[in-house]
Formats: sequence, C-alpha cells, structure tokens
Amino acid sequence: MHRRRWLCRRAALGVLAAVVGCGGGDADPVTPAGGGSASVVLVSGGDQRGVGGRPAAEPIVVRVLDAAGRPASGVTVSFTPATGNGSADPSSTASAGDGEAVTTWTLGSAPGRQTLTVSAGAATAMVGAETIDLDAELDALFAPASAAEVGAVREDWAQRDVSAAGVSVELSEEMTLGTSTATLRIISHVVTGARHFGAIIVPAGAEPESLPVLMYAHGGDGGVSVDDLQVVALALGDLSARFAYVIPSFRSEPLRYGDRAWVSEGPSGHWDYDVDDALALVNVAFESTPEARPGTFSILGGSRGAGVALLAAIRDERVERVVAFFGPTDFFDAWIRAIAWKTALDGPWDLPGLIHLDSTLIKPLVRGGITIPEARLGLVRRSSVLFAADLPAVQLHHGTADFTVPVTQAESLIRTMEALGRASPDFEAFIYEGGGHDFLSLTGAIPRAVEFISKSLPPGGAANR
Repeated sequence: MHRRRWLCRRAALGVLAAVVGCGGGDADPVTPAGGGSASVVLVSGGDQRGVGGRPAAEPIVVRVLDAAGRPASGVTVSFTPATGNGSADPSSTASAGDGEAVTTWTLGSAPGRQTLTVSAGAATAMVGAETIDLDAELDALFAPASAAEVGAVREDWAQRDVSAAGVSVELSEEMTLGTSTATLRIISHVVTGARHFGAIIVPAGAEPESLPVLMYAHGGDGGVSVDDLQVVALALGDLSARFAYVIPSFRSEPLRYGDRAWVSEGPSGHWDYDVDDALALVNVAFESTPEARPGTFSILGGSRGAGVALLAAIRDERVERVVAFFGPTDFFDAWIRAIAWKTALDGPWDLPGLIHLDSTLIKPLVRGGITIPEARLGLVRRSSVLFAADLPAVQLHHGTADFTVPVTQAESLIRTMEALGRASPDFEAFIYEGGGHDFLSLTGAIPRAVEFISKSLPPGGAANR
C-alpha cells in the first residue's frame, strides 16, 4: 500500500470548498447533505496525463476531514473508476492518522478524459485524468524535421557562450603518455553557469604553436579517466607525441586521474550541452597552451562521444577532422522512436543517454510537462544528420551487430552525405560485418583512424625539439 508524506500535506486543512494546491484540478470535495461528518479533499495526483493501461505517474492522495475540518482516521475510503476508466489498487482502504488515503490508478486504455470517484461514507470527490493516444503522439514527435526547426536550433546555438571563464588549474604534474613524458593539467572553468572539469595533456619538448589539438570525447554515462588516453596513445604509436590533447568530462560526471576525481557541475545534458562543455575546454586549451597550434583542432569520439564530436564539428568551424566510432547521428530514426515507445510504457532502457532522454523529453511529453514542438527541438539539436552540410572531414566506423547504437544511425548519415556529394577523402564510412559496440571488433578500424587523424599533422614531422 502506498502511503505517507507527499509534498502537499501542508495545505490548509480547513479549506474544504476547493481542491488543495498541487494536486491539480477537478476534484471538488462534496460534504453530504443532512450534516454528515466527513468530507474528502484531493491532496495530489489530480489532472494527470498518461498512457492507457499503465499506472498514472503519481499516486492519488486524498484526505478525509470531519465536520470541523480535522483529519479523520480509520474511515473507509473507496476508489472507483468510471466504466472503462481503468482500476485502482487498492480499491478500498482506511484513512491513516493524518486522514490520508492513497491508491494507484491504472488508466483505462481508451484515449480521452477519465474519472475516478473517491468516497468516504456519503462524501465524495472526483479525480480526473487524460489518457493519450501514444501512437498519435509519437507520429507527431517523429515527423520529419522542418527547416524552421533546424533554423531555431541554429539560433539557439549561436546565442550560447562557450568562452573560457573562471579558469583555475586544479592540478599540474608530469605523466607518462605512451613512451613519452607529458605535462598534465586538470583545468576547471565555468560554462553556462556550471563549473566544468577537463584535462589538457601536452607532450614534453614541443615548440610553441607546433602541436595540433586532438580532443578525445568519451562514451558512456560514467565519466572519463585521464588514463583512457593511453589507449589513444597506443593506437597512435610514435605519432602520439605530436598532438596536444583535450579530454572533457560532461556535466554531473567525474573526471578521474589515479585515485582523484573532479565532478563537473550541473544537470546532465547528453549530446547537447556536452558540446558546450567540450568547446569551452578547447577554448581554455588554446588560450593557456603555448604549444597548441592555433586555429584548428580534431576530435576522436566513441559512442556518446561520437555524437558529441559530430555536433561540435557542426557548431565550431575550427574543427578540421572527426573520427566517429558507432555514435548516434539521427534522433528521428525508427530506433529512437522504438525507444520512446518502450520508455513511455515501461521506463528507459539501461543504455547511455536513454535515462536522460526519458527524463527530459519522453516522460515530460507523456505527462504534459512539455509540448510536442518543444520535444521535437530536443531531438533536432541532437541530430547531426540534419546539419550534415556543415560537417568537416569525417571518418565513420560502425558494426552491423552493434546492439547499443544500431548501424542504422551510421547509415542515416551515410545517405545524407552521399546526397550532398561528399565522398573520400572528405567523407569516409566503414561498415563492419558482425562488428559490435567495441573498437576491437571493427577489424582495421584503428589504423584507418590513425591515418585519417594524422593528416592534421604539419608536414615534415618535427613537432618536438
């Protein structure tokens, strides 16, 4: 049985003529004619919006009051949906010491207005809810993006400030990078009001303005470790000492080094505000790293980080090259729609970014917290395929047996780039039969990526003293 302490319990107990505060709605208490001793007031759970056949997001909480407006305990409270309007569990319960009774309302399957009658003796209250047509909602949500929507997102991006502000060096020390020595700086800075942490790594002995900047954009939801760069250095081999590296963390997630960790502030902003954090860190790197070659940088990203890499390249014309491993490109894809359908019914899949997508887009849309136009803009600003004309040189890698991010995401970008006339060496795409969500399962991908990234190196090869 659901019970105890909901937010609206501080509402005035003597107000019997109207519904109490945050419960919303259409539940008016009815005191029985003839001087009955009880009335019923809705505390919370009114006017909800949800999917038919599924429990409403909030329990229905009512309070039983006596004739003097005091909580009445031990009173039998019944919850009765109208015909075809679902079921309540429990359908009957006794009010607690504070006069409250709680039930879960599973909505009826038919779209439209639904009602639940709450009875305590002869006193009643009506609770309303709205059942949505989920398929119709998703049809509207996933209709092709318009030029106006793409333009609105561009305007939003143009107004964001990703300049380096409030910069602080949290740590500076030598580290080993591959077979070389490098200087590691853990940097914090402020972007869109949140303090963000990132790492800047510079191989020892580099001449001023000699090292191209390479950003590593990580995947997953668990933060990033500086030690992850050792895998990149291993792949690059002797070339690893010829780049300066930038490693952003993302909001609410840690940047780790050894046994230390720094957690970036702010709520998670998967793909969208991830880009703000990454670009702000690059600006810090250019301003504070004499060895960095000014003007351009490249990005290597995997999974979530590949989506970030593509979006960052669209937003920042300084990006010269992107290598993207099995990342999302198209949030209007049928895969995302299937995720939205499942999420609306049963909650999010345990995959990177999907809990965020559920909490910020799907769940608020189903519950009426945001509109379809607002939710659509959230999909647009995460879909690099809609801005593909702005991409620099890109190399794409994806496996056909990737069950985390399906290959349809790569195929969507491939179709779009081909329609734009983009081909090798400006655009390269490699699809690996049987490859999964793992660099090592994509045979030949790493040497291809190294060759592609190495084209950003200055000619002659002598970047260090």
